[in-house]
Amino acid sequence: MLIAAMLLAAIALAAGDGPFPPGLRLNDVQVLGTHNSYHVAPPTGLYTLFAERARSWQYTHAPLRTQLDDQNIRALELDVHHDPQGGLFRNPLFGHGSSALLKQPGFKVFHVPSVDQGTRCVLLKDALAQVASWSSEHPGHVPILIQLELKESGYDGPGGYRIDPPPPFDAAALDALDALIRESIGEPRLITPDFVRAGADTLERAVTTRGWPELADVAGRVMFILECAARARSNYLDGRPSGQGRACFVNAAVGTPAAAYLVINDPVGQGQRIKDLVSKGYMVRTRADADLREVRANDPARRDAALASGANVISTDAPVPCGELGSAYVCGLPEGGCWRRSPMAPERRVPEKPQARPDEPSHTP
Repeated sequence: MLIAAMLLAAIALAAGDGPFPPGLRLNDVQVLGTHNSYHVAPPTGLYTLFAERARSWQYTHAPLRTQLDDQNIRALELDVHHDPQGGLFRNPLFGHGSSALLKQPGFKVFHVPSVDQGTRCVLLKDALAQVASWSSEHPGHVPILIQLELKESGYDGPGGYRIDPPPPFDAAALDALDALIRESIGEPRLITPDFVRAGADTLERAVTTRGWPELADVAGRVMFILECAARARSNYLDGRPSGQGRACFVNAAVGTPAAAYLVINDPVGQGQRIKDLVSKGYMVRTRADADLREVRANDPARRDAALASGANVISTDAPVPCGELGSAYVCGLPEGGCWRRSPMAPERRVPEKPQARPDEPSHTP
């Protein structure tokens, strides 16, 4: 009997993060995410060279699968660089993040070219393959939310050190990005703007009136959000104001057709705004800590504000304590686990099944 019970428990754990209460919607839950989920800290020489700037890079995340398996992470952030010919980033400073994979054409995942290239997954396609594999092994999981930050800026370092901007994300690059996502994850396992809009005039109207899908109906799926500059956002939505046919949501301004998922990183100064937007039906991502300031100071105030704001994704650099910084700071959901009902989620009454009228025959055998 004990062995049978243990087997049943193992099967339940493998099945996913449910069961989910009926009526609970995707935007009713709060999950923990990691900021720069791929990141590996640079060598100490950079801390001397770049002083305070590099101190904010002094954290290393576990591999993506470990985050999903052991750290209750259900939201990831990947910085993406366009490298259509391959080899553009093959000579990083101090060899930090050097890899033969950098010679391949395609989208690369790391933080800052040359100076902060340490990464758990050089190629975006490999990162997506890891997520797809984990997802298929845990079919009932809370949807994984992946924010893709499209990097297009140059960088000015000390002593006139200059990193030129990488190639921009033009229309062809954005189409290729969509194709890679669909190929890697599979259309049936994606939450797309069309899936959520489902015939409404605009995506924004769908989420603020009818609402997001029920959590049980999107369990085991993956949702992508683009965080990008105005030009790339305009290219992505060109002729598709609500993201029609696109694989990703976009961090679009409130009042525009594509507005559904918003990135508001300051839960202290904009805590009330986050609460207001969540109450209207938008999903919001915020940050519990930034640049390791709260981590080094052992200061939970921003973390607690983020959790209380009702934001759907709470992003952190410290899902586990950063022992190398001598800090006990850690960010997790208060109850533990990988999701909880958001403090801003309404208590929705589950409709009862209609009862047969007295003059109607019963279908109960």
